[in-house]
Amino acid sequence: TAVWGNLKKKYLIDELNVESSKIIVSGSPRHDDYFESIAETKKTNDITILLAPNPITEFSGFANTNLELKFEDTINEIFSILKQFRNVKPIVKLHASQLPHNIKIKSLIKKIDSTIPIIQSFSIIEAINNSDIVVVITPESFGTSTMLLESMILRKPTMNIILDDKIPQTNHVIENAVLTVFNDQDLEKNIKKILFDKKFQHDIKQNADNFIAKFLDFRGNASEEFAKILKSY
Repeated sequence: TAVWGNLKKKYLIDELNVESSKIIVSGSPRHDDYFESIAETKKTNDITILLAPNPITEFSGFANTNLELKFEDTINEIFSILKQFRNVKPIVKLHASQLPHNIKIKSLIKKIDSTIPIIQSFSIIEAINNSDIVVVITPESFGTSTMLLESMILRKPTMNIILDDKIPQTNHVIENAVLTVFNDQDLEKNIKKILFDKKFQHDIKQNADNFIAKFLDFRGNASEEFAKILKSY
């Protein structure tokens, strides 16, 4: 079994009783490009917020009308809050999949404000680097979005809005590497916090850096290290 870092290796050993000798710590070759692409925050007065709503899937069996209505209400509330600030520019990054709910999300955004840029088949690295803040909407909290990890790697203050009634106590939640909140948990206060509180932004980026250091080994050169491991067999 190949894992991204020693944190996952420890979990497999402690929780699932997997023998240490059967676990390879390889890092994540797919994220090498991310570490090589970390960019400084833009020096402008505008604040670009990248909103990444994860579509509701049918695979989990939890999709229902109530969840879709909660999702729609949350989107509406977010944009209602953002409209208060002239210097905040939202961009929506749709999931790359062709799930039916993606079409509904796009239609909803256009209905709210047809001028809001919506991107889908676009470089995730470029989208995150062009933003100042990333906000992910997670309708099913058991399906952690890769956008959270990628935003942390690229050192963007990141917020995850959960639509479930329980927040899973994953490592990035426990270590406050991402601002994780419920959709009805004083959303306006939390959005203002991640947009404008410079100390909070600094702290959450530091927490994210610490988390990534433990979560991913061979950061930026995992492909090279993994090749060495394969050649050793």
